[in-house]
Amino acid sequence: MQHPGRPTREARSREELARSVVARLREARESAGMTRRRLSELSGVSGHTIAKIEQAAVTDPGFAVVAAIAGALELPLDDLLRRARRTSGAGVRVRSS
Repeated sequence: MQHPGRPTREARSREELARSVVARLREARESAGMTRRRLSELSGVSGHTIAKIEQAAVTDPGFAVVAAIAGALELPLDDLLRRARRTSGAGVRVRSS
């Protein structure tokens, strides 16, 4: 039974996966020795937004932003998602067309 105001298990899994995606992006940036400013220049995403995402002040940055950041990091989205799933423990499945 769903309790009022309590997120469903699926919603919690999606949130956990989103947090893991953001963490993997930050790790990729740091591993590449790239500053937030440089990532901003390459991705077209403001440095302020990148900082808020990495600090978890933005919990759902949206697909376009994630794709732009991943692209600037030369990190294919399928690799990013695979890494995020592995570390999040989230059982969320993403449908492909």
